[in-house]
Amino acid sequence: MEITNKFEIKVFMLYLLKNIGEPLDITTIGEVVVQDAFVNYFDFSVCFSDLLEAGQVLEIEKDGEKYYEISELGISMVSEVQGTVYAGIRDKALRSAQRLIALKRHGSRISCELTPLGRGCMLNAAMVDNEKTILRIETFVASEEFAKRMQQHFNEKAENVYKGVMALLSGDVDFIFDE
Repeated sequence: MEITNKFEIKVFMLYLLKNIGEPLDITTIGEVVVQDAFVNYFDFSVCFSDLLEAGQVLEIEKDGEKYYEISELGISMVSEVQGTVYAGIRDKALRSAQRLIALKRHGSRISCELTPLGRGCMLNAAMVDNEKTILRIETFVASEEFAKRMQQHFNEKAENVYKGVMALLSGDVDFIFDE
């Protein structure tokens, strides 16, 4: 389900910024907003610019970098109208945002190796940070070609694989089966 109404997109973005509760760089905000495909990147760009211009989002400088946070005006506005965005979308997007930020904060590294085994391959994929293993998957794949596609996908979108595994394990799988 994509949000296309500009007002609802702005409310959605302010809701996320308010509940994340810390300044973020523009790249991370973009990833947070579009990662679950509720908002497309073009709409994100337009609406984010509008929020800055209206003073509902503030630009701050931290360690020579630009970061953005919700202003008091933005908090006031979103508190009054956050009900205009479906609660299921808000909740799911916030959980996804928190996972993404946690992965970024810990400097996650990914690895994915294939080991040929007779008529197939063993795929070993992992996400690790400096302190712990976040995710480790080891599985036999009967086709080497398919195993290479899986390896490429993990290398390109490990965060999505992580989100999917966490959703399946937690039983929060509605978004996987939505059409």
